Amino acid sequence: MSMIITLAAGASGLTDMQQKLIVGLASAFVGVLGTLLAHFLKSRREPRRKVSYDSATEPGLGGIDPKLRDKLQISYAGTHVEDLHSAHYRIVNSGNSVIKNQRVRFSIPDDVKLLELILAPEPEPELKVRKSPESSPSQIIYTIGQLERGEEVSFGLVLDGKNATQWKVKTSNEEGGVDVEKRGAQRNIEDRAHVVPFLTSVFLFLFVPPAISGFVLDETLSDALTSLIRVAFLIFCIIHLLPTLRLVRETFFSGDKAGRGHEIEGDAYIFNDSTFNGGVTWNPEARQSRTESAPR
Repeated sequence: MSMIITLAAGASGLTDMQQKLIVGLASAFVGVLGTLLAHFLKSRREPRRKVSYDSATEPGLGGIDPKLRDKLQISYAGTHVEDLHSAHYRIVNSGNSVIKNQRVRFSIPDDVKLLELILAPEPEPELKVRKSPESSPSQIIYTIGQLERGEEVSFGLVLDGKNATQWKVKTSNEEGGVDVEKRGAQRNIEDRAHVVPFLTSVFLFLFVPPAISGFVLDETLSDALTSLIRVAFLIFCIIHLLPTLRLVRETFFSGDKAGRGHEIEGDAYIFNDSTFNGGVTWNPEARQSRTESAPR
């Protein structure tokens, strides 16, 4: 690297002192960049035990006009329900180390009926997911025996009650040392850390080279230093560009997340004194498309 810069500087007609100055600056830049890269790679290799989760609760009757809701009766597995909700919870090993015996406890409010809690989809046997005998109607406990990197377990809940959205989940691990975070939160935190370096690099890229040109009287030396500084700051801009753009997209251009259809398997529903057998499907996307296409 130093030899290439020396030859380039010599071809530009710089003095020996000027060549040494440029070579020294370039070597310092390469050393700093190499140190940062080594630190980054080392931090990526360090063992991290971490799980991420996401959850959602949707009203099962949310797509029905309130004026018609009183005329609709739904029974789920023979049980009459009044305020049906469907929910899901997904836990993922987002670290780089295996996690064993991860405990997941679902807490259901007293005035809410848990109609069903299932594993959806059914996990592979190697994950060793089992329901704890300590479970009760309001406290359902599962243990995930082994969760490798990137593997996940999803739960589906069917709830009945006005306070159905207040169900909670508590995770724990006997060995300890497992970080728990909401899915996507950590990436946003990491992306935000790139914003200031990116803006600083852009500012220095735009304003430092002209200042160097005005400060250094020798035109040849000024051009060489300006080119070196521009390359250095351009590299730092590129390093921080992708996380910054991703954060901007998530913050300003993500828009409202499209609703996701939930299928709630019931055994019958009654509407206008007529009984229909089969599953009950709630699809907010269909309702939204009908609303948008309706004449105004």
